[in-house]
Amino acid sequence: MQTSHNLEEKLNRANRALQLLSASNRALLRARDESSLLHDICRIATEIGGYSLSWIGYKKLDAAQSIRPVAYSGHDEGFLSAANMSWADCNRGRSAMSTAIRAGITQLRPDILNDPQLSYWHEDAGRRNYRSAVALPLQVDGDTIGAIAIYAPEPNAFNDEEVKLLEELASDLSFGIETIRLRTAHEHANARIHRLAFFDTLTGLPNRNHLAGLLADSIAAAKQNNNQLALFLLDLDYIREINETYGHETGDWILVQVAQKLCGLVDDSALVARFGGDDFIIIYEQSTVHKVRNLAKHILAAIKQPFLFDARSFSISGSIGIAFYPDDADTPTDLLSRADLAMSKVKGAGGGYCLYKRDMSHLLTRKLELVQRLECALAEGNLHLYYQPKVELYAGMMVGAEALLRWQDPVLGWVSPAEFIPVAEGRGLMPQIGEWVLKTACQHIKSWKSKGLNCRGKIAVNVSAQQFGDPYFLERVARVLEETGVLPSNIELELTESCLMDDPERMSEIMKSLRGMGFSIAIDDFGTGYSSLAYLKRFPIDTLKIDQTFVKNMLDDNNDKAIISTILAIAKQMGLMTVAEGVETEEQRCALQKLGCVLAQGYYFCRPEPMDDFTEKRLKAVCLLPKNSNAKQPAMTSAGRVKEAAGSSAV
Repeated sequence: MQTSHNLEEKLNRANRALQLLSASNRALLRARDESSLLHDICRIATEIGGYSLSWIGYKKLDAAQSIRPVAYSGHDEGFLSAANMSWADCNRGRSAMSTAIRAGITQLRPDILNDPQLSYWHEDAGRRNYRSAVALPLQVDGDTIGAIAIYAPEPNAFNDEEVKLLEELASDLSFGIETIRLRTAHEHANARIHRLAFFDTLTGLPNRNHLAGLLADSIAAAKQNNNQLALFLLDLDYIREINETYGHETGDWILVQVAQKLCGLVDDSALVARFGGDDFIIIYEQSTVHKVRNLAKHILAAIKQPFLFDARSFSISGSIGIAFYPDDADTPTDLLSRADLAMSKVKGAGGGYCLYKRDMSHLLTRKLELVQRLECALAEGNLHLYYQPKVELYAGMMVGAEALLRWQDPVLGWVSPAEFIPVAEGRGLMPQIGEWVLKTACQHIKSWKSKGLNCRGKIAVNVSAQQFGDPYFLERVARVLEETGVLPSNIELELTESCLMDDPERMSEIMKSLRGMGFSIAIDDFGTGYSSLAYLKRFPIDTLKIDQTFVKNMLDDNNDKAIISTILAIAKQMGLMTVAEGVETEEQRCALQKLGCVLAQGYYFCRPEPMDDFTEKRLKAVCLLPKNSNAKQPAMTSAGRVKEAAGSSAV
């Protein structure tokens, strides 16, 4: 009879553990966050398992090596707060929980009240009728983060079969914790990338990317409700001078203060955005001329008040251009253009605010002149290619370069790409200009080869969205290759993330055709555009260029550093190369190298240079690192790494 009773008891215990394991697995499938999962498992252990107490403790990395209770269920009566357990090897570290964390293996305490090692807790355990216990370590990513402890009211309550099932439960729980943490980290990274794409990292305001959609929505709402809408464009003065004299930290602080002042001056009918640099936008819905003038006056008065920073007083001023929907324009682009014209006029007059008027056509003279001169630039040979090297971080050897378009007009002088590229796009000139850029780059490659010079990698050529929209784009590319005789394996085509979103199906086909020709493809400014990480699997991509905004703040902002680390990990997993843009300091170079980044470009290594200077200074150089760099200088052992970074082609 005794044997029969023992067998029945053994089966009951195994049954209990199996039910507990089954219920715990269901909880794992339903879990949405770590805390609720832990509490559910503890509750299931006491309600279904029938145990007296179940609790989960996480180890702390403090001096006392304490254990922090994070979840419990059952008959506690202050035991956890009074237990004061430690995972250190000391008197308070003899419990099953403590030892399981310290040793990383299951700990069984079959008879607590008669165990001399547990004398520290005999009184508390006896009062609460804790007679036996088992503790099972929780291991996440190779580290024991804590343990789950289960207490029973009778001694010798846990047999071998039951312990094995509970170990399986602990293993499943560990997997659940790790999965939730990975999912949470992924969600945070995606949210961070989304926020960087649509919100200004400095002020937290909607950025230029986001503004386009917000303005379109506001115009649509104004049209539907037959309301007037005003668009403010605020341009601040003296920010550049402050940056140059006192550093960007001071200028950035002032920009944040201005953003806060603007948000404090407007009500719910207005929206503030940062347009870029020292420009801000305000979309003022349901506005009247009287309200608009008053708001403009208050803004100018607010920003004229001195800004105190680091025991210094800084004074700035500003110019505001204002345009109305529907009187001045009925599209976001035209409304911004009108506000910009009004701002330019008042800025030229010394500052203040100005409402757009139709007789401001003379302000278009510059743009029209740019259009006229740009259409002649190709024929007259006024466009030039400059080159900026891509550098291997470890040894400083060049492993390719990026071709950058520059314009020197005999009448206008040097014109910034930021000014003439939008004009070229507006006039539909980018297909012709883009073909010239590719052809010129190929001619330079051919020239270098004829002289026996080696760029040790590919030449990157930027391709605009308008070029991809050109129905003859692939024909233009094929014609350049035929005329120059340069192999496409020498070229890397760079496009921005926004290009991928215009017509994803068509873009995918064009990119596959380009890959079929032998080109490699890079995504420029990765992480700041509209596309999601899912597009990396959809499009034939070889390289991700990490946007300089992440690199700029990575030494001070752990979020930016985490984004870079995430991009590098994703690229490695998918077999993609990475290039960090905008490297300006030795500290940034070292930090990127520690994260596993191989290639970079930026002013720290070299500014963009004309073809002749680039040929003489860079193609013949062994190392492009400054003399004060801590990186190792090139050696024969670096060849394999540089060859791998550069790809199979060497120009």
